Amino acid sequence: MISVVDNNLTALLSLALDAAQMRQQAIAQNIANVNTPGYRRVSVSFEQRIAQLTRNGTGSAAQMPPDLSYYRPKIEYATGVEGPVQLDQELADMSETVLHHQALLKALNKQLELIGLAINEGRR
Repeated sequence: MISVVDNNLTALLSLALDAAQMRQQAIAQNIANVNTPGYRRVSVSFEQRIAQLTRNGTGSAAQMPPDLSYYRPKIEYATGVEGPVQLDQELADMSETVLHHQALLKALNKQLELIGLAINEGRR
């Protein structure tokens, strides 16, 4: 039997939403400290670890490992060699993150809509 509900996809979407939220907070922190001397830029690592799923041969949600804790988004601090925070770059990153967050919400809503259809036997 084919399952309409893909728990791995839902878990991955949830992690991606967490990463987008953390990234928005990190960018806001960077913008707030743009003129703070010695401030180290904050970023979120997520996509790099998710890309490892593809490199490891688990490119689809169905092949993902059951424990996704390694792939959770993490805050990272700049080493200091990047230079000061660039306000225009942070604002561009924020715009990109907002669009990414909206796309993720649409994907999750579609997944939840499928679940709702399955529960209601195809009736809306």
